[in-house]
Amino acid sequence: MVEGNSKSETVYFGVHGEKNTWKTIELANKRAKQLGINKVVIASETGLSAVETIKVFDPNEVIVVSSAAGTKVENTVIGDLRIGISNQKIYKELIEKGAKVIRGTDPFWGLTAHSPILDPGKLGMMFYKVISNGFHVCITTVLMATDHGYLENGEEVIALAGSWVGLDTAIVARACNTVDFFNKFEVLETICKPRSPRYTWPINQVDCLVASVGL
Repeated sequence: MVEGNSKSETVYFGVHGEKNTWKTIELANKRAKQLGINKVVIASETGLSAVETIKVFDPNEVIVVSSAAGTKVENTVIGDLRIGISNQKIYKELIEKGAKVIRGTDPFWGLTAHSPILDPGKLGMMFYKVISNGFHVCITTVLMATDHGYLENGEEVIALAGSWVGLDTAIVARACNTVDFFNKFEVLETICKPRSPRYTWPINQVDCLVASVGL
């Protein structure tokens, strides 16, 4: 908890994706210690980024958020993908080490997910993506973790997410339930993000440039 003025830095990555995973975890861990925050929420579809995260954070304080069990994304550029931590070995490893795992539906991505209908939730998701894809996902993971009872309303938490593969975005947020989003949710700090919010696949991960700005 910070009282009065404070100073931190935001790091902007020159490229998206998994090349930034360890740096994102490192920056998030550093800020968590500075703020005295123990809990961390991480978005992870395969569980691989979550496995890396529990090497740094106390696994008992890590909340892993993924898509609903059995979810399949069809016709991607790398084929059909099963997400929602489909690998049972990875899933069991996270559970056995003490991490809490949530497999559910993004509150901004509901019944109209695969239709041309532009509902308020989908529109909101599009707005957050102009900051970065990971920024939107960080927000939804905190909402889902609170809805599942792993976070309390008003609790400060670190959230990590990325751009399709790996981690490249981290924020400090004030948690709340999804139904209270517009009244209570707060993004308190941006720890790191890709400088450009847009990317193409495959992600160019060559010559990663990192810049920091003091706040």
